[in-house]
Amino acid sequence: MRFAHAVLILVLSLASAQVSAQSADSTAARAFFARYVALGEAYDDRVGSLYSDSAVIRTHRRYPHGLERALELSGSQWKALLKKVMPLAKAQGDRSRFIDIRVSTADARATIKADRYSVRKCYTDTGYYMLVERQPSGAYLIVEEYSETQPKSSC
Repeated sequence: MRFAHAVLILVLSLASAQVSAQSADSTAARAFFARYVALGEAYDDRVGSLYSDSAVIRTHRRYPHGLERALELSGSQWKALLKKVMPLAKAQGDRSRFIDIRVSTADARATIKADRYSVRKCYTDTGYYMLVERQPSGAYLIVEEYSETQPKSSC
């Protein structure tokens, strides 16, 4: 009986440790996303430093007449583009607001999903997500990001 009791305590302790680790990972991923949002709202091109050079950035654009286009860039390409477009985005007040932020973690990765609202074009992208991966340094980097855009304003 004592052995069974000891095994039960061990199993419960391990489960508790796993939940605690997942909670810590979720907290770290949320803090990472908060930094991402803050840099974006400040039009700070250092947001590019949050991307892995090998990240996959996908955007799906829907046009009013029914045409749909997909765009895919590497993290390196996205970083270079961010440096060029941040001043233009700032001049136009083009930014995103994120609500209903959901974080799930598994091993060294976290998936962050949110509803992304385009302030300039007044539409909500409900398909937005990013996949971040913890590096050996302990810091997260974005390894995948997906968004849906539209060319015309709904304002």
